[in-house]
Amino acid sequence: MRRFVAAFLAVLPFAIGPAVAAERLLVPELSGWKVVDSHTDGVADVTELIPAGESAETWSRRVTVQAFRVSAMGANAFLDGLAARTEEVCDGFAADPIRPLRMPGAEAGRRTIACGRYKGDGKGVYTLFTAVRGANALYVLSRAWRGEPYHPGGTPPVAAAELAEWAAMSDAVRLCNSDDPARPCPSR
Repeated sequence: MRRFVAAFLAVLPFAIGPAVAAERLLVPELSGWKVVDSHTDGVADVTELIPAGESAETWSRRVTVQAFRVSAMGANAFLDGLAARTEEVCDGFAADPIRPLRMPGAEAGRRTIACGRYKGDGKGVYTLFTAVRGANALYVLSRAWRGEPYHPGGTPPVAAAELAEWAAMSDAVRLCNSDDPARPCPSR
C-alpha cells in the first residue's frame, strides 16, 4: 500500500488549525528528502523539500507543495498563467499542453514547463506541475530539476525513468475531505 502524507499536515502538524477546512491534499511520501522551507502567510501554505544530501542553495531536485487558501482560480487557469509568467523569466521556454486528471470533487490538471535558462541564476529548470482546485483552496504540487542550461525543444534534461516517477507521484495525488464520506481523509 502506498504511503501518503497529508500536505502540510504530516510535514507541519502544527500549521493546520481549526480555520482550515477538513479538505486536504494527499501527496505520496518521499523517502530520503528533507524540508528546507515551510511557512504559512495567510495567503498560502508552502512546503519545499529537496534530497537529503543537497542544500537549499544548490539543489538539483525540489518538490514544492502549496495551498492557496484565498484563491478562486481554477487549476487550468493557474497552469496557463504559470506558463505565461515562466516564459517572461526564461531564455528558451516550452510548455506541454495541460493534461486533465481525474479527481473526484475537484478540477485537476498537470503540465510540464521547461525553462532553458532562468534569467535569475542562469540555470536550466524543468518542472512538472500538478494543480488541483478543491472546494477550499487551489493546491499545487511541483517537482523540479535544476541544472545546466538546455534547449527546451529537445530531449528533456531528466531521464525517462525519473520522469515516470514524477508522473506516478502526480497521478497518486488525492484530495480528501473528512466531511465527505466519499473522499475520507486518513486519520492522523
